[in-house]
Amino acid sequence: MKRILLLMAIFMATATGVSAKGGPTIGERLGNEQDTIIIRMANGAKMILQLQNIQQLKAFQNYSLDSLMRELNTYVDRVDQMENSNPGSKDMTVTFNTSEAADGSGDEVTVTVQETTPQGEVRKERHEIRINKSFKIDVEVEEDGDNTRVNVDVPNKAERDSTRAARKEENYKATKMGFDLDLGLNAFTSDAADIPDLKPWGSRYVSLNWRLKSRVGGRKSPFLIVSGLEFAFNNYMFEDNIVVEETGNTTFFREVQDVNFQKTKLTHSSVNLPLMALLQFQRENGKDGFMIGAGPFVGYRLGSHTKLKYQEDGRTEKDKTRDSYNLSDLQYGVEGVVGYGSLNLFAKYNMNDLFKDNRGPQTNVVSFGLRLFL
Repeated sequence: MKRILLLMAIFMATATGVSAKGGPTIGERLGNEQDTIIIRMANGAKMILQLQNIQQLKAFQNYSLDSLMRELNTYVDRVDQMENSNPGSKDMTVTFNTSEAADGSGDEVTVTVQETTPQGEVRKERHEIRINKSFKIDVEVEEDGDNTRVNVDVPNKAERDSTRAARKEENYKATKMGFDLDLGLNAFTSDAADIPDLKPWGSRYVSLNWRLKSRVGGRKSPFLIVSGLEFAFNNYMFEDNIVVEETGNTTFFREVQDVNFQKTKLTHSSVNLPLMALLQFQRENGKDGFMIGAGPFVGYRLGSHTKLKYQEDGRTEKDKTRDSYNLSDLQYGVEGVVGYGSLNLFAKYNMNDLFKDNRGPQTNVVSFGLRLFL
């Protein structure tokens, strides 16, 4: 009887511990409409599954029952050995890992047995089962002659929520790392005669961003400081037959008449260091809500080139020329982001001129689009 009770108690601890991490619990299953599946085994034993939906049945295939039972039998054998080697001991604690992964991680289950034998025939045992020092189940066994009474105290939803909150607080880190991707468009801010028009959908902006987010004011504070590293790629595709030329250490845009370009563009890449103040609020379900932030950035141009695509003698020609074209090396400006949930928009304004002073047309660049979190 004792071996069966221990197996039942630890099995409930393991199953309830898994449920406390995100799935429905035993009490919640019994309170709703459900299907019952009874599996009859050859030796007369029965396994009863109480399920709310087909998703729970599919999830059940992830459990290795034979592995779990082997672990539980090993545990009970250890308890028996300790009792036999220490017959006078009243207290005993055994710790073992369930579902141990290849890297050694897994749930640590600690079982403490306290045995009391007062005057008379009644014998009591108390089993305190803890999973990772945060989830507890109490099993009390009272034996009076041939009669055995078992009381299992499983934490209710409020207690599990409190434990889950305490666990989050214990694992809280003020600074976290993340990645996101900016996909957008570029535009020139000047409408001067020497500044060509851009094709909106061809003038793309792409940025690969590594973020370092530091929360200020505690775990529930919505205020964050965001820094990191950005690798940005700016494309400016011209509307007309424009070529970028450099004469006398000065860069200018020239429209040609004898060639009909399929594509003509100027491209440059840069590495940027942003610093942003961010307000990020959470919804009642814990998911991301409204977000807004802004701050400066500074960067450096890595490279640049022009590309021409046209037809000549029935062949497609592509001319790619790498040069600085007197583009500004130092990049600086401001950027901002606003969003809700998984939808986030960004805007970025380069305060530096696209070209160096007195070395090319004067214009700034603005970029805008979607920010996707990876």
